[in-house]
Order: sequence, then structure tokens, then C-alpha cells
Amino acid sequence: MKCTKCGAKLEEGTLFCPKCGKEVQWVPEYNTLETLIKQRELKEQEKRKKELELQKEQERLQRKAELERKKKKKRRIILAGSAAAIIAATGLGLFFVYQSQHNSFDFQMAQAETKFSNKDYESALKYIERALSLNPQSAEANVLEAKIYLKEDNESAALSILLSVVEDHPDSVNAYGELLRLYEKNEEFDKIAELMSNADDTMKEKYKAYVSEMPLPSNVGGTYSTDITVEFQNLPEGTEVFYTLNGKTPDKHSKKYSEAIVLEEEETVTLKYIAYNKKGIPSKVGTETYTLKFEAPEKPQISPSSDKYAYAADIIVTAQEGCDIYYAFDEEPTTDSQKYTGPIAMPKGEHTFSAIAVDKRGKVSPVSSAIYVYYG
Repeated sequence: MKCTKCGAKLEEGTLFCPKCGKEVQWVPEYNTLETLIKQRELKEQEKRKKELELQKEQERLQRKAELERKKKKKRRIILAGSAAAIIAATGLGLFFVYQSQHNSFDFQMAQAETKFSNKDYESALKYIERALSLNPQSAEANVLEAKIYLKEDNESAALSILLSVVEDHPDSVNAYGELLRLYEKNEEFDKIAELMSNADDTMKEKYKAYVSEMPLPSNVGGTYSTDITVEFQNLPEGTEVFYTLNGKTPDKHSKKYSEAIVLEEEETVTLKYIAYNKKGIPSKVGTETYTLKFEAPEKPQISPSSDKYAYAADIIVTAQEGCDIYYAFDEEPTTDSQKYTGPIAMPKGEHTFSAIAVDKRGKVSPVSSAIYVYYG
């Protein structure tokens, strides 16, 4: 037996603990029936308690397992819902992207240009038609459509489109370029000239190789009293000029300008001229009207002047340069009269000396006269 206070081992019969001094209560070593019943009940209670605790633990584990199962199921539902939402969102996103691209002019244009560069003209045409449905006034889209038609050998459709673009968008460099290329390919040079004549200065500068400037004559039209010379100077390299003098419209079959045009007849002349640049493109037709109306030369000068003379003075006659002089005594001179070649001795008596000047065109001056009295 052990001390209930300090736990020291006690010998049989010891009344006080030799270690702590506590009084020792010795209990007889036998159990009453009541004690045995009570001990059995305690054991039963302990057993039931353990069974109850075990049952509670099992129930707790079952609830935990059920809760975990529910959580997993919920997560699966959430995941499934999330996946469905993601799929739906992706679908909506793709639909939105499709709608955005389908209704995007820039996207349709980019696709059309890509297909065109890859020579897939059928697909390019579909994209460009969609682009034009979104922006029918786009010069860029219309020009690309015309280029597609040209690749498909539909020149009439391309021409119609390009002419419309040039009319609606006179600043479209690409439209002018494609139209000029088409005209040049078909050698429709008159149409090129007409197109560029209506272009603004910026476009003419951009495509100056397709512009044939009308040449300028050295003498403008008008009335002239002398013969004139008409020249075309500072012509661009490769330029040819053709002209007429009868008022007809010139072309490449008219007289080709190679030297100065001399007008020396008394008449009215209508000069029409045209230039072709090195591409064969004609300029506008220029027109100048010249009226040549020559005046008669001034009357000649006679010396000495009218008077009485005591000696035989020499009669000297001068006239404008280039004129011939004709003279006569006591009558009016004509071109059939004596031609003056040098000083003339004054004759005796009283005489009237008269002279005329005649230019190279046959124009006759007024008569110039002097009266001389000389009796020697």
C-alpha cells in the first residue's frame, strides 16, 4: 500500500507515513457486493462513454466527409458554370470581334489589299464591296475596286469607276495615276490631254510627264506694217510642233515646225499650232491671227531745193533703205520712168523734177518734186 499523500510505500500495519507523517487508513482487502456493483456500473458507464464518444467521432467524420463532398460538388458546379460562362463570354467576344470586323471599313480594306497583293482577286472583290457598303464615297476603296476589275480584264467597269472618282475627288493622286496608266496602255493620248487639261496645278506637277504644254510663238497676233518672223523657242526635249496657216486645226499630219515661219505678204494669216510631247500626248491648240498691212515708203528727199541757179547743180535724191527711186522731168514718174542711180546734172531752162520711192513689195511713195530754173 502507498501513502495517499506522498506516495511512499508503506509496510503492512504502519499507521503514519514514515516520509510525510500522514495518518494511514488501512482498508480491509475485500469488496462488498455494493462495491462490486458500483464498480461494474462505473465500467459500464465508462464503456458507454467511450462508445458514445466513438459514435460521435464517427458521426463527426461522416458529417465532415459529407460537407467535403458537398463542397466538391459545389466547386464542380461552379467550375462547370465558370467554364460555361467562359465559353459563352468567348463566344460573345468572338461574335463581337466578328461584328466589329464585319462593320469595320479599315478591316475590310486591309483584307482586300492583302487578297489583292496575293492575286486572290475574287476574295479581294468581296472585301472591297463590303468596304464600299460601309463607305461608298471612299476614293481609296473605289480605286482599289477599279484595279481589281482591271486585273480581271473588265476595263469598262474600271474606267467608269475611275472617271467618277476623278470627278468627285479631283485631289486623288491614285485615281489619276490609274486612269493615266489605262489611257496610255490603250494609246488614247487625246483623252490624256483632256484629263490633264482639267487637272489642278498640283496634279499637273505630279504627273508632268503626261502634260504637253502649248508652245508660245515669238510674235503674238495683231496688225503689222512690216513682215514678221514667228518662232517657237525653249521647247521641252522630245517635243514636236505642227502648224497650219489656213485656219485648219493641226495634227501630226500637218506641216512640222523645223524653222522660223516668215510672213511677208500683205494679207491676214491665221496660224494654228499644236505640240506633242515625247509620249505623243498633244497640247491644246494655239491660235494667232496676223494681219500684215504694209505702208508705202515715205516720199524721197530731193536736193537742192527749188530755186534759180546760175550753174548746173547736181540733183541728188535719197529714200528709205531698200527702196528704188524713179524720176522724171516735167511729168509724174512711175516705175517705168528712169531709175535713179546717182546725181543728175541740172538741165538748162525751167523744169520740174519729180521722184518716187518704191520698196521691195512694190509700194510706191508719194511724189516728191522740186522746180529748178537754170539758163546757163
